[in-house]
Amino acid sequence: MNKRCSIYLKQTLTVLYFICFCIPLSAIYVEKFPDTLTQYNGTINNIVIYISFSDQTEFSEKAIFYHNMFNNDEPNTASLYNFYKALSFNKTLVTSTFYPISSGNVIISYQDIHPHSYFQPYHAITNPNGYQGGLFGPEYTSREHNLLKRAIEFISEQVPEDLNIDINNDGRIDLITFIVRGTVGALLPHKWILNTEYAVINGKRVWNYTFQVEESLDLSATVVLYHETFHIIGTSPELYRSSNTGIPVGPWDLMASTSPLNPLTSTVYMRYKYGKWIDNIPEIYEAGVYTLNNVWADSNYAYKIPSPNSSTEYFIIEYHDTNIFWDSDLPGSGLIIYRINPACTGNLNGPPDEMYIFRPGGTTNFGSGNIKDAHFSKQTGRTVFNDSSNPPCFLSNNLPGGISICNISEAGGETMSFEISNSLLIVDNTDLVFEETFTGTTSEPQIINISGENLRGDITYTKEGQNAEMFDVDSSAFNPVIGGNLKIFFSPVSNKTYNATITIKSDCTPSKTISMKGYGVLAISEQLEEQIKVFPNPVTGLLTIETGKMSVIQLFSIEGSLIKEMSINTAGEINLSEYANSLYFLKIIDVITGTVISKKIVLER
Repeated sequence: MNKRCSIYLKQTLTVLYFICFCIPLSAIYVEKFPDTLTQYNGTINNIVIYISFSDQTEFSEKAIFYHNMFNNDEPNTASLYNFYKALSFNKTLVTSTFYPISSGNVIISYQDIHPHSYFQPYHAITNPNGYQGGLFGPEYTSREHNLLKRAIEFISEQVPEDLNIDINNDGRIDLITFIVRGTVGALLPHKWILNTEYAVINGKRVWNYTFQVEESLDLSATVVLYHETFHIIGTSPELYRSSNTGIPVGPWDLMASTSPLNPLTSTVYMRYKYGKWIDNIPEIYEAGVYTLNNVWADSNYAYKIPSPNSSTEYFIIEYHDTNIFWDSDLPGSGLIIYRINPACTGNLNGPPDEMYIFRPGGTTNFGSGNIKDAHFSKQTGRTVFNDSSNPPCFLSNNLPGGISICNISEAGGETMSFEISNSLLIVDNTDLVFEETFTGTTSEPQIINISGENLRGDITYTKEGQNAEMFDVDSSAFNPVIGGNLKIFFSPVSNKTYNATITIKSDCTPSKTISMKGYGVLAISEQLEEQIKVFPNPVTGLLTIETGKMSVIQLFSIEGSLIKEMSINTAGEINLSEYANSLYFLKIIDVITGTVISKKIVLER
């Protein structure tokens, strides 16, 4: 594995691992401050402090390496400055200064009094100097916080007094980043709070900070730096699940994944809710055609669509274009559609999730589907989104979301368009059951009445399923424009249960699927049937069967499930007292001839 892949893999694991421990740390806060800046507009002066350990040499990289990583302002270049400038629509500029101050291009770090092993886990043989109690436990916390306090005190007098490090005047330093020498291992990149030690710079207390590791800050993988910084600038929550049960957002937002190396994108919702760089997201209440710019444009970059089936949850639709620098590592260009549940904060403990992005194969909040194919466009063939599409529109409780989007345009241009539809298909029956029908005959028809509202195209139907040929459709009374009815006939050819579906479709409407079930039975003569005695019927408990010959007895539920099977010589009994009152089917099979007789049994107690 090359260095770049190694760093990326470690980053992904360490960020996920850290956050699982990070959230409960609020229980040990010793001083309360607001958790977010009250004003994001303007320049945030980020203080960067280099740290090495007593047994280490200086940083191998030159100072210009980190300067470019943090401050490079050339267009289409990945840097902390450029990323937050683009993310905030030029409202927030993060500029970084580096300490200890050094001349030239050689980094001079604060060298701590302890060796690197002091900040690694304890092992009686290999590392007796290490911390005990686990990662982010009390001893780890004490060692890290004391390390940072020593580093702060070492450089504090070097920070100019006229450098504004508290733009919202809350008494805290807005942003401080520590870069420690060495490799990713027990030292993990994270965002934390210096709450067990008191450290100040120019009278401002250090509180929120990001902790970065030299190995993780490769220019090909600075996503961790952007990610952890957003925990402070906006106090953004995580958009992945700590339980590793499904992927609600994946590569479509900075706070959900570090899988693209860089650059990395962000959803409009996170910039609105947590960044507060957007005042509002326009809402759609009426049917019509709408157009969007990409999410990095100056305006018209998203729409909010309230769910008619929820008073709180809603959907957002936005356009991502891989031709744009910050979206260039996404799986593809197109519209993404996601659901917001305001009752949740982030996705760490989900489901339910604050944000869930719809993707093919994702049929419930617990199924993952293919998150890399979440983009809709004419090129992908994903141009429809409603309660019955793939993926379907659903709420946090997995019930239908009730919105209908269609005619999604091609991706890759300056804009994309889509249509909000109020077309509706109506069927009066979605569950057809054909009870016993003798093989070689055709049942009486069952009728499906079909109508619609605001239909814009022909109504069509398709039969599906392995047994679809056993169900015949008479469409003579069906109008493909306005509806009508379909007559369904069942024609079994053998003694078995048949299942199939009919799906009704029209342009820009959720489809309707009708399930069909039929029970085929072998025809026998009346004289033969009179030889079989089954009594009492209705039955309250013990059912007696007299066949006069060797037979196999099978008892089925009304749904067609085999409940009991037994062999008898000339007579036998079945005790039904343990079953629920219902209609049952009894099949009596002659083991010599294979003849089958089917009888309905009514259980009433």
